Amino acid sequence: GAHLDHVGDQADKIFFPGANDNASGSAALLQIARAMSSLKDSPKRSILFVFFASEEQGLNGSKHFAENAGFTKENVKAMINMDCVGYGDSIQVGGGQSAPLLWDIAKKIDEKNSKLLTNKTWKGGGADAEPFFSKGINTLYFVTTNSYKHLHMLSDTPETLNQDLFEAITKLAYSTAITIANDL
Repeated sequence: GAHLDHVGDQADKIFFPGANDNASGSAALLQIARAMSSLKDSPKRSILFVFFASEEQGLNGSKHFAENAGFTKENVKAMINMDCVGYGDSIQVGGGQSAPLLWDIAKKIDEKNSKLLTNKTWKGGGADAEPFFSKGINTLYFVTTNSYKHLHMLSDTPETLNQDLFEAITKLAYSTAITIANDL
Protein backbone atom coordinates (compact mmCIF):
# COMPACT_ATOMS: atom_id res chain seq x y z
CA GLY A 1 0.00 0.00 0.00
CA ALA A 2 0.84 3.65 -0.41
CA HIS A 3 -1.12 6.85 0.04
CA LEU A 4 -1.89 9.11 -2.91
CA ASP A 5 -2.59 12.33 -1.07
CA HIS A 6 -0.37 15.07 0.27
CA VAL A 7 -1.19 17.98 2.52
CA GLY A 8 -2.32 19.98 -0.48
CA ASP A 9 -3.25 23.45 -1.44
CA GLN A 10 -4.89 26.53 -0.10
CA ALA A 11 -6.49 29.43 -1.99
CA ASP A 12 -5.67 27.78 -5.34
CA LYS A 13 -1.95 27.67 -4.54
CA ILE A 14 -0.11 24.38 -4.07
CA PHE A 15 1.64 24.63 -0.73
CA PHE A 16 2.93 21.10 -0.39
CA PRO A 17 3.80 19.47 -3.72
CA GLY A 18 4.25 16.03 -2.11
CA ALA A 19 7.00 14.57 -4.31
CA ASN A 20 8.41 12.49 -1.47
CA ASP A 21 5.25 12.42 0.66
CA ASN A 22 3.89 10.52 -1.05
CA ALA A 23 4.24 10.55 -4.82
CA SER A 24 7.42 8.53 -4.23
CA GLY A 25 5.58 5.74 -2.36
CA SER A 26 2.78 5.68 -4.93
CA ALA A 27 5.26 5.54 -7.82
CA ALA A 28 7.19 2.73 -6.11
CA LEU A 29 4.00 0.73 -5.54
CA LEU A 30 2.94 1.22 -9.15
CA GLN A 31 6.34 0.07 -10.40
CA ILE A 32 6.23 -3.01 -8.16
CA ALA A 33 2.76 -3.86 -9.49
CA ARG A 34 3.99 -3.47 -13.08
CA ALA A 35 6.99 -5.69 -12.44
CA MET A 36 4.90 -8.38 -10.75
CA SER A 37 2.33 -8.36 -13.54
CA SER A 38 5.03 -9.37 -15.98
CA LEU A 39 6.28 -12.37 -13.99
CA LYS A 40 6.25 -15.64 -15.91
CA ASP A 41 5.04 -17.56 -12.84
CA SER A 42 2.54 -16.03 -10.43
CA PRO A 43 3.45 -15.96 -6.73
CA LYS A 44 1.95 -18.72 -4.59
CA ARG A 45 -0.14 -16.19 -2.65
CA SER A 46 -2.29 -13.37 -3.92
CA ILE A 47 -0.88 -9.87 -3.67
CA LEU A 48 -3.16 -6.83 -3.47
CA PHE A 49 -1.93 -3.40 -4.47
CA VAL A 50 -3.87 -0.67 -2.69
CA PHE A 51 -3.53 3.08 -3.10
CA PHE A 52 -5.05 4.84 -0.12
CA ALA A 53 -6.64 8.27 0.09
CA SER A 54 -6.74 10.66 3.03
CA GLU A 55 -3.67 9.46 4.90
CA GLU A 56 -2.80 13.04 5.74
CA GLN A 57 -6.29 13.61 7.14
CA GLY A 58 -6.09 10.69 9.59
CA LEU A 59 -5.42 7.40 7.77
CA ASN A 60 -8.99 7.43 6.50
CA GLY A 61 -8.42 5.30 3.40
CA SER A 62 -6.32 2.60 5.06
CA LYS A 63 -8.66 2.45 8.07
CA HIS A 64 -11.64 2.01 5.78
CA PHE A 65 -9.90 -0.67 3.73
CA ALA A 66 -8.63 -2.60 6.77
CA GLU A 67 -12.12 -2.60 8.29
CA ASN A 68 -14.09 -3.38 5.12
CA ALA A 69 -11.93 -5.50 2.82
CA GLY A 70 -13.50 -8.74 4.00
CA PHE A 71 -10.34 -10.61 4.90
CA THR A 72 -9.28 -12.14 8.19
CA LYS A 73 -5.85 -11.68 9.69
CA GLU A 74 -5.21 -15.39 9.26
CA ASN A 75 -5.41 -14.96 5.49
CA VAL A 76 -2.90 -12.11 5.32
CA LYS A 77 0.81 -12.75 5.74
CA ALA A 78 1.91 -9.11 5.63
CA MET A 79 1.01 -5.55 4.82
CA ILE A 80 3.85 -3.60 3.22
CA ASN A 81 3.59 0.19 3.34
CA MET A 82 5.56 2.54 1.07
CA ASP A 83 5.75 6.11 2.38
CA CYS A 84 8.42 8.78 1.80
CA VAL A 85 10.79 6.53 -0.14
CA GLY A 86 12.41 9.07 -2.46
CA TYR A 87 14.52 11.39 -0.31
CA GLY A 88 17.22 10.54 2.19
CA ASP A 89 20.42 8.55 2.42
CA SER A 90 19.58 4.95 3.40
CA ILE A 91 16.65 2.59 3.90
CA GLN A 92 14.63 1.93 7.02
CA VAL A 93 12.02 -0.78 7.41
CA GLY A 94 9.72 -0.31 10.36
CA GLY A 95 7.73 -3.02 12.07
CA GLY A 96 10.74 -5.26 12.61
CA GLN A 97 10.32 -5.45 16.37
CA SER A 98 6.79 -6.81 15.99
CA ALA A 99 7.42 -8.85 12.81
CA PRO A 100 11.04 -10.00 13.12
CA LEU A 101 10.63 -12.80 10.56
CA LEU A 102 9.49 -10.32 7.91
CA TRP A 103 12.20 -7.84 8.88
CA ASP A 104 14.84 -10.59 8.60
CA ILE A 105 13.63 -11.37 5.07
CA ALA A 106 14.13 -7.73 4.05
CA LYS A 107 17.50 -7.56 5.82
CA LYS A 108 18.84 -10.70 4.10
CA ILE A 109 17.70 -9.47 0.69
CA ASP A 110 19.35 -6.10 1.29
CA GLU A 111 22.61 -7.73 2.42
CA LYS A 112 22.83 -9.43 -1.00
CA ASN A 113 22.00 -6.26 -2.94
CA SER A 114 22.24 -2.56 -2.07
CA LYS A 115 23.35 -2.87 1.56
CA LEU A 116 21.46 0.33 2.36
CA LEU A 117 19.13 -1.00 5.08
CA THR A 118 19.87 0.35 8.56
CA ASN A 119 19.45 -1.81 11.64
CA LYS A 120 16.98 0.68 13.11
CA THR A 121 13.39 -0.53 13.15
CA TRP A 122 10.42 -0.12 15.45
CA LYS A 123 7.39 -1.92 16.80
CA GLY A 124 3.99 -1.53 15.23
CA GLY A 125 2.71 -0.27 11.94
CA GLY A 126 2.89 3.47 11.53
CA ALA A 127 1.00 5.57 8.99
CA ASP A 128 -1.14 3.47 6.61
CA ALA A 129 0.26 0.23 8.07
CA GLU A 130 -1.18 1.06 11.50
CA PRO A 131 -4.81 -0.01 10.85
CA PHE A 132 -3.52 -3.40 9.68
CA PHE A 133 -1.17 -3.79 12.65
CA SER A 134 -4.08 -2.92 14.94
CA LYS A 135 -6.01 -5.84 13.42
CA GLY A 136 -3.13 -8.22 14.24
CA ILE A 137 -1.57 -8.27 10.76
CA ASN A 138 2.22 -8.18 10.48
CA THR A 139 3.44 -5.04 8.77
CA LEU A 140 6.60 -3.63 7.24
CA TYR A 141 6.90 0.11 6.70
CA PHE A 142 9.41 1.01 3.97
CA VAL A 143 10.80 4.54 4.35
CA THR A 144 14.13 6.24 3.79
CA THR A 145 16.25 7.62 6.61
CA ASN A 146 16.37 11.39 6.93
CA SER A 147 13.36 11.48 4.61
CA TYR A 148 11.45 14.27 6.31
CA LYS A 149 13.59 17.35 5.55
CA HIS A 150 10.95 18.59 3.08
CA LEU A 151 7.92 17.01 4.77
CA HIS A 152 4.79 19.12 4.28
CA MET A 153 6.84 21.96 2.82
CA LEU A 154 6.98 23.82 -0.49
CA SER A 155 10.38 22.23 -1.06
CA ASP A 156 8.97 18.66 -1.38
CA THR A 157 9.58 18.73 -5.14
CA PRO A 158 10.90 16.16 -7.65
CA GLU A 159 14.28 17.90 -7.78
CA THR A 160 14.99 16.86 -4.19
CA LEU A 161 14.50 13.14 -4.78
CA ASN A 162 17.36 10.62 -4.70
CA GLN A 163 16.79 8.40 -7.74
CA ASP A 164 19.37 5.75 -6.76
CA LEU A 165 17.90 5.38 -3.27
CA PHE A 166 14.37 5.29 -4.68
CA GLU A 167 15.37 2.48 -7.05
CA ALA A 168 17.08 0.50 -4.26
CA ILE A 169 14.14 0.71 -1.84
CA THR A 170 11.65 -0.16 -4.59
CA LYS A 171 13.68 -3.24 -5.56
CA LEU A 172 13.96 -4.23 -1.89
CA ALA A 173 10.21 -3.92 -1.33
CA TYR A 174 9.52 -5.89 -4.52
CA SER A 175 11.88 -8.73 -3.54
CA THR A 176 10.57 -8.78 0.02
CA ALA A 177 6.95 -9.01 -1.15
CA ILE A 178 7.75 -11.81 -3.63
CA THR A 179 9.62 -13.75 -0.95
CA ILE A 180 6.77 -13.39 1.55
CA ALA A 181 4.20 -14.42 -1.08
CA ASN A 182 6.16 -17.50 -2.08
CA ASP A 183 7.78 -18.67 1.14
CA LEU A 184 5.43 -17.91 4.06
